[in-house]
Amino acid sequence: MMLYPGYPIEAWTGDQLVSQEERFFVLDHATRFPYIKPYDDDYLDNEGFQERRVLFEGRFDGFRAEGLGFAYLFCDLALSILSESCWDSPLLKLEIEQLDPESEELGVHYETVRHVSRSRHLSEDHAIWIEERIRGTVRTGIELLQRARVLFPNLEFCRGARKQIEDSAASSMPLSSVLEQLFALEKLGNAWVQGEFNYRKIHNASPESPSTMSKYGDQRRFVCPDGRRRTFEWHLKSLPSPWRIHIWADSRQKKILIGYVGRHLPTATEPT
Repeated sequence: MMLYPGYPIEAWTGDQLVSQEERFFVLDHATRFPYIKPYDDDYLDNEGFQERRVLFEGRFDGFRAEGLGFAYLFCDLALSILSESCWDSPLLKLEIEQLDPESEELGVHYETVRHVSRSRHLSEDHAIWIEERIRGTVRTGIELLQRARVLFPNLEFCRGARKQIEDSAASSMPLSSVLEQLFALEKLGNAWVQGEFNYRKIHNASPESPSTMSKYGDQRRFVCPDGRRRTFEWHLKSLPSPWRIHIWADSRQKKILIGYVGRHLPTATEPT
């Protein structure tokens, strides 16, 4: 790779004018990790993929681009090192040359591939798309809980809520809607860095009425991960009826606790 015309990275690693510490740092990382296997090594046994690959070639800016081509074939996200200005884009136009297996004619068309070379491409340009893709890959409540620390680092699930999510299939819980609400809470939790949590920022959420708390407040008290029972008065209502999520914001840890995920609890106006 040329760092600039006539000065490849190999020359940089031996340049005495460059800090030895910096050169050793790069060389250490370059030699510490194993060689990255070609893209298709993981798909040698995937007959469907191999058939499509034989009939397909992707090009970018006139050059063969296997990474972009594979991203297109898998409807996935391409990743580049920002070594040239052409990679500084969240979307890239891929020239596709494809053989029709029936007519055996070669056709050329263009497709847009989602692409990342900067952190903002992830956080701004593709955030919604990524969230939808992740949501589509979580198929069971058990899988949601297994991936919770990665997907929802700013949320904590109480013991009761974990059991309810684990049993989501048996209870006919609308898991995709629950995931949507959890992702929305995760965004709010990520933005909460100081002060008290503003529950009013949650779309379609409210505290229970005083009359409901007077009669059924104890049913809104749940055991938290630290073993203490707390009142989860605020609940999210943007779920198919009659499902609800009850939450409590821990100002000390800056975490949003999920205390209950289930059917509508009794209220003063709807006791059953």
